[in-house]
Amino acid sequence: MVVLGCLFALWASDALAEAGGPVRTLTLGQAVDYALQHHPSVRAARALQTQADAAVEAGRVGYLPQVDVVGQENRASVNQNPGTWIDIPGFPGVVPAVEGPMHDSFGLNSWNSGASLFVAEDVAGLLRQMSLVDVALARREGAGFGLRAQELAVAFAAADAFMVDVAALETVKATQSGVQRARTFATAVGGLVKSGLRPGADASRAQAELAFAKDQELRAMQALGVARATLAQALGVAAERVEPRPGALLKPAPGIALPESPSPANPLLREAQAGVEAAHSAVRATRLQYLPRVYVAGFLFSQGGGLGGGTITPGGGLVPSVPNWAVALDVVVPLTELLTTRAQLRGAVAGERLAAARYGETALGVESELRRAQAVLEGARGIAANAPAELAAARATWAQNNARYRAGLMTALDVADAERLLTQAEVDNAVARVNVWRAMLLVARAAGDLGPFFAAYRSVGPGGK
Repeated sequence: MVVLGCLFALWASDALAEAGGPVRTLTLGQAVDYALQHHPSVRAARALQTQADAAVEAGRVGYLPQVDVVGQENRASVNQNPGTWIDIPGFPGVVPAVEGPMHDSFGLNSWNSGASLFVAEDVAGLLRQMSLVDVALARREGAGFGLRAQELAVAFAAADAFMVDVAALETVKATQSGVQRARTFATAVGGLVKSGLRPGADASRAQAELAFAKDQELRAMQALGVARATLAQALGVAAERVEPRPGALLKPAPGIALPESPSPANPLLREAQAGVEAAHSAVRATRLQYLPRVYVAGFLFSQGGGLGGGTITPGGGLVPSVPNWAVALDVVVPLTELLTTRAQLRGAVAGERLAAARYGETALGVESELRRAQAVLEGARGIAANAPAELAAARATWAQNNARYRAGLMTALDVADAERLLTQAEVDNAVARVNVWRAMLLVARAAGDLGPFFAAYRSVGPGGK
């Protein structure tokens, strides 16, 4: 079992060293920067923000009046009136209808031509369009905070995965020390058994403890492999191998105070607030649909006809040469649409209530997460403070039990228990400091601003980069 375990450990170590090609070595700060630049979710959030920018631009175009320039050539009978204009689908009424004297000939026909510049504006609709632009602006602001929220999530995930990787590596080192101690003890016990100073059961027990220690090492290496894969995914480079440089993570974290309340710039809260503002503007825009449509329109047009009682234009009607102008004021009350508007208003008001409820839900979640993170940090600091004493006591116990065993005052079981206790103490001590940094990161993430965490990390010294 020991030989097979050693062979598997060597194979796993080689696999970790060779799989995936070249290794990308990063510090904590470099890992976060790399994730923000390369993670697909950040690129997706940026695309959403670009879409929101385009929606604002399109909404502002609605401030402009409708302006159309249309030209037409046709040939038609003259029994109605020369200068006939045929409405174009999509451009109805851009040339005023012209009525004239009737003719009694259906067979006579001529060329007719026309050109028109049409300008119209829904004056009352400007108020509604302004509210729609307010909706687009609020949504754009929400998309911006959504991008920041995604960047916060990606930065946190990268930093946390980085620390998990460092803790996993330190655990591997601690279990490797345990394997070395177990192997040394098994060798010593084997010598004593061969000399007849100890029973053969002690040798079996020592070999069993060595196999157990090796199993711990293999599980630690497995966890390290998983942590490396998770870190690569958090960085957005799942196909590459990444190796972290621990830096200040293995040093005691400073006892500085972290935020006790959510940051005013918390992107989750700001994004939810933007949603409330967008819903409020949508309600206002819907209410403005009750206003009548007030259109101010102006026409500048020219027509030509080849036959009739009037002037025959050049080219037999092919060239419009008779200028005309007209202005109009239209007031439209869309009675049928009022029923639809009423239903839309109920939906918009419900959307506003939904946005307010979601803001409250987000605020409650942020506050609760911050309280949980602070409790985790308090516990992590207590464990880190106790870890050195635990390790010192475990080392003393192991040394004493070893010495007393050799003197024949203790059994192999006592030494095995002390060995397991020491290995666990070394693991606890190895990860305790990293866990304090992780808890500090969790508090900063819950508050919505990683700045205080990185300021504390840099204050430790050259390793805090």
